[in-house]
Amino acid sequence: MPERQRLFLIDGYSTIFRAFYAIRGLSNSKGQPTNAVYGFLQMLKKLLADEEPELVGIALDVGGRTVRKERYEEYKANRKPMPDDLRAQMEWIRQVIEAYRIPILELERYEADDVLGTLAGQAAAAGVDVVLVSADKDLAQLVDEHVSMLHTGRDKLYDPEGVAEDYGVPPERIVDVLALEGDSSDNVPGVPGIGAKGARQLIHEFGSLDELLERAEEVKRKSYREGLQENREQAELSRELVTIHRDLPLELDLAALRREEADDDALRSLFSELEFYSLLEELGAGGDTELEAEAATETETPQAWAEATSGLGTEVLAQTVGPAGRPLAVVVCAVAGEEGAKPIFADLRRDGLREAVTSTLGAWLADPERRLVGHDVKEILRLAPRREPVAATLFDTMLASYLLRPALRSTALDDVVLDRFQHKATSLAQAGWDGDDPPAPGWDGLAGLAGERAALVAKLAEQLADELVASPGLERVYREIEAPLVPVLVEMEEVGIELDSGFLATMSEELGEEMESLEGRIYDAAGEEFNLNSPQQLGRILFEKLDYPVIKKTRKTKSYSTDADTLQELANRGFEVAELLLRYRELSKLKSTYVDALPTMVAADGRIHTRYEQAVAATGRLSSVNPNLQNIPVRTELGQQIRKAFVAPEGRMLLVADYSQIELRILAHIAEEEELIRVFEAGGDIHRSTAGAVLDVDPELVTPEQRRAAKAINFGIIYGMSAFGLARNLGIPRKEASRFIDAYMERYPGVQRYMDATLERAEEEGKVETLYGRVRWLPELRSRNRNVRENAKRMAINARIQGTAADLLKKAMIAVDRRLRRDLPDVRLLLTVHDELVLECAEDEVERAAEAVREEMTGVESLRVPLVVDAGWGRSWYDSKG
Repeated sequence: MPERQRLFLIDGYSTIFRAFYAIRGLSNSKGQPTNAVYGFLQMLKKLLADEEPELVGIALDVGGRTVRKERYEEYKANRKPMPDDLRAQMEWIRQVIEAYRIPILELERYEADDVLGTLAGQAAAAGVDVVLVSADKDLAQLVDEHVSMLHTGRDKLYDPEGVAEDYGVPPERIVDVLALEGDSSDNVPGVPGIGAKGARQLIHEFGSLDELLERAEEVKRKSYREGLQENREQAELSRELVTIHRDLPLELDLAALRREEADDDALRSLFSELEFYSLLEELGAGGDTELEAEAATETETPQAWAEATSGLGTEVLAQTVGPAGRPLAVVVCAVAGEEGAKPIFADLRRDGLREAVTSTLGAWLADPERRLVGHDVKEILRLAPRREPVAATLFDTMLASYLLRPALRSTALDDVVLDRFQHKATSLAQAGWDGDDPPAPGWDGLAGLAGERAALVAKLAEQLADELVASPGLERVYREIEAPLVPVLVEMEEVGIELDSGFLATMSEELGEEMESLEGRIYDAAGEEFNLNSPQQLGRILFEKLDYPVIKKTRKTKSYSTDADTLQELANRGFEVAELLLRYRELSKLKSTYVDALPTMVAADGRIHTRYEQAVAATGRLSSVNPNLQNIPVRTELGQQIRKAFVAPEGRMLLVADYSQIELRILAHIAEEEELIRVFEAGGDIHRSTAGAVLDVDPELVTPEQRRAAKAINFGIIYGMSAFGLARNLGIPRKEASRFIDAYMERYPGVQRYMDATLERAEEEGKVETLYGRVRWLPELRSRNRNVRENAKRMAINARIQGTAADLLKKAMIAVDRRLRRDLPDVRLLLTVHDELVLECAEDEVERAAEAVREEMTGVESLRVPLVVDAGWGRSWYDSKG
């Protein structure tokens, strides 16, 4: 006998609702919910991959009045309407189904179950085995010899025996049970007093609903008996409502149900709009056919390179090729025009070519008539001669993409191309390099990669340049801040800062000894040794053996929480082991993350060379990586001690210049709050003044504790802190914290106006802007999830201030670098951490350098309040805090 074909009939809404509730909070950068689409896609992809159906269709409800509603007006009357967040995704889901070329099965006035029942019966009669895909128990009534049900909630395939085992009755009696128990979600009345268990028992005893109704007087249980006798018509109506129609005017078309290959181009377009980047990657190459590129031509000698690059014109593209930070080659071409447009590349490992490339790039960058295009131009500048000022115009597609879409998961070239063109760039492995060691010069794959990279960057540059021009504020941020900052950051990274590894070795030894002592004290207090890093063992010791009060349990496993907040709360209550553990964790983290790790990152010149990433933080702040020097703790003495390891060479000094309360000053400026402006203009202590104003006491009489509370309010307001957050921060009742905030807003009404106006505009436009025009998109403001929405409001209030502070610091770095190159060429800018700059200079130049840096930092912008810079110097970073 030939093998029967299989037809998978999917209950669309059952699958869609499961997907919607299984994944929450997913949306694209426009704030449109996408969770149901993503979940549905994953379920569909898994089914198609696991089952490989020959025939497939998806049944959906059409909507509107149905035959059941016509028969019984109260049918589904209690059911809540489809959630708005799901309704908004239904068109996308239909597009997904169409892109997979799966027929949508539906019929006016009937529900999807009826469509499934009719087509399943016809298919079985035609010699096809049917699999119903659903989590709806009603469909179990359709199961027979050739119709099974794949229960998506239980991941179980039901045949008639399986239905009888799990549901208590065979498939042909499912409707009888449902008629008795009713269905509250569909408002099927059933028989009052008879639930699911009773219904199964009665049908098992009497054989069928008809037999049960005829012999109702024989039912022993009084409530069941009376219910049946008094509600016979209701039971029969209920059976009619739950019975799936199998005779709809539909004709089975097996040819139309035959599974076809998906429309990958349609899926790419959808996945791009939905921002499902992992699914885009799975699709592989495709998308924009114009991105197909020919291989670049290799120049194998310095002379050939010089000849090939001499006539490229004033607009050139230059791009590194190879792993990040370790380029194998540089590819260049003319940006426009036929002449010289074909890309050429040089393998930097060939004799004399690194020097030749360096010379060419240096000449280009020094040419004010030149426009140089690339993705992550900083890597091109890193190959050019150091300390040469950049006169050329830089167009960095990475930075342009970041400004236009700061929420994009990554600004790497491959990811931006995937986002923009739904095109999967060739990876190193796909090009033939899948090991650790790079292929030898002459590797064919390098020419293909170089040509593709040039084509991708050129295509991006064309599109992004137009988008920037159409966004004047962002174009200004790019032109005045981000692009001029690139050479400044390259210089800082290349210079680095000297590290005293010996000091850290001694510190590591001391921390190790204290950790060992703490370990012993914890074991003594616990009465036994255990793994301090095991949450399970620690929870048992704290909350079972020592009987400490349980503060909270983890959400997923419901085990004891031993996180930092829990330990801090226990420590605040005086529990010894919690106090010791907090200290132990602090030492352990500092030792492993910095004290032991930093010496391993020292280069051959004895210096640490951190890298600064411009295109990561949505606020515009710079990020420091390898190592992250911005995360060194500054509020603890131990954290400050680590800064002693960052030193100046013999005869030189470290100079630290730090903006004083920059974010509060920006708040005063943007909010136009007269009282805050008055305090800053007078040079007063803003926290003491706030404490006096809020608590109605003379500022001179404010206690340190009161000043601390005022400081928490001042900075909390910037970050949108609630009364709950302030109460937790200060350890005071929420009502008292609420009174503090109310008094603050009454004293500084301009701040309240700023917050109200910012939120109103942000909710209207879905974004906020810094003073300079940088945009922070906040689609979460439109979320129906209250927690997500409230967090977005806090970000909106903070983003304008923190983003403006970040922009202002970048402008200051550009100004300081320009001033030093002109007047003090021996002074080097080394680091930036939050609101401070770290420089290195000769001992006899430090005072002059400090004055120059102050002038540039305070004069970089004119606000309604003065900008103040604190400067200090010394042999180490720690000693330099003035």
